[in-house]
Amino acid sequence: MRTNIYKDQIVKLLKKKHLLTIAEIHKAIPNADYSTVFRNVEQLLKDSTIKRVLVDSKSVAYESSKESHDHFVCNDCGKIKEVHISRESLPRDAFISDIMVRGTCKNCKK
Repeated sequence: MRTNIYKDQIVKLLKKKHLLTIAEIHKAIPNADYSTVFRNVEQLLKDSTIKRVLVDSKSVAYESSKESHDHFVCNDCGKIKEVHISRESLPRDAFISDIMVRGTCKNCKK
């Protein structure tokens, strides 16, 4: 029963905040131990309620799967911003789940 409570809390949290790691989710739900948060995140992934986003080779974050968008990551400060990229010029025979664009944000460019 408590598992459903944690799943609901995780879903609500990811609807409010964009891209959170398991550690950040755990910090926001202090009454759940880390392994409980991990198991619930894994179940939500299996249910396609949330999705995994590979930020870089060492970082994984999670977000609600209800909204489809891509991401811009600043190479200097690491800030991640939601972007929408046209898929018209991409290969039609490939399934592209998301696109990660890297560069320098306007604050770091100054």
